[in-house]
Amino acid sequence: MLESLKPPVFFLLGPTASGKTDWAIDWQKLFKRIEIISVDSVMVYQGCDIGSAKPTKAILAKHPHYLVDETELDQIFSVADFCRSAHQLIKDIHSRNNIPLLVGGSMMYFNVLKKGMSALPSADSNFRAELEMRIQGEGIISLYNELLALDQAIANSIKPQDTQRIIRALEIIHLSSAATQSNKNELTSAPLADKYTLHQYGIFPTERALLHNRIENRQHALIADGLLEEVKELTKKYDLSSDHPAMKAVNYRQALMVINGELSEDDLFEKSLYATRQLAKRQCTWIRGWENLHTYDIDEFDQATKQLKKQLNFA
Repeated sequence: MLESLKPPVFFLLGPTASGKTDWAIDWQKLFKRIEIISVDSVMVYQGCDIGSAKPTKAILAKHPHYLVDETELDQIFSVADFCRSAHQLIKDIHSRNNIPLLVGGSMMYFNVLKKGMSALPSADSNFRAELEMRIQGEGIISLYNELLALDQAIANSIKPQDTQRIIRALEIIHLSSAATQSNKNELTSAPLADKYTLHQYGIFPTERALLHNRIENRQHALIADGLLEEVKELTKKYDLSSDHPAMKAVNYRQALMVINGELSEDDLFEKSLYATRQLAKRQCTWIRGWENLHTYDIDEFDQATKQLKKQLNFA
């Protein structure tokens, strides 16, 4: 099949606080055929609003995002659930002669969609040896934090000290195969490129200080908007523990530590700020190595829009 005959799918990925949601909404205002699919492993949960920097209800009413508020916190939304839902949504959007735009920062979700989800691969002995050497030098928590940045849902199903499972999950990501325990019994899915023409955009900040400033400003806003109070209400409504995927995500993990007496409220800002910066760093590592990605700086929305317009003219 000629590439031009395949229906288009657009990706917009970037680190946290880089402005992905604003870009997506502005693109939808300019190009009415765009429909937005969220690629975020925390926004999928109802009630996780402030800590995930979820668009407000007013914004979502005007600019709906699929896979936001998809499930309640008494359920777990796995990588396989995401993959299955995204494939169906893409099909439905094309049936309306519209354009799917997938937007978010959960890089493993993007990776699984792009490359497909298949049976678990065999172990890579060389890569495993490298990981074991890193454990000796850096400690297992360092590798766990790396896994947490790559995919929170996967990492949250593994205890931070479970060396074997952490290594296995990182091996699977390294081999660009389907996720982990969350999808090992699920049906396989083909790479999106088998059916669709992929147009991939990435926001990649060239000035780290600018991104750090944006993260800090947003962190102040999240605290002021009631992050801690949100988590307190969620723990009252649901039987949540630190093992729940959402409660291990950045911001929610630190707020829950305050509630459990493991962290002082005065330290909430600094701890969540540090965790968010580390998340952004690892997201940028993903973007730096992403193939066939049109990358733009935070302030290059107009340049990205010109390229998008060219590609939409052929969609």
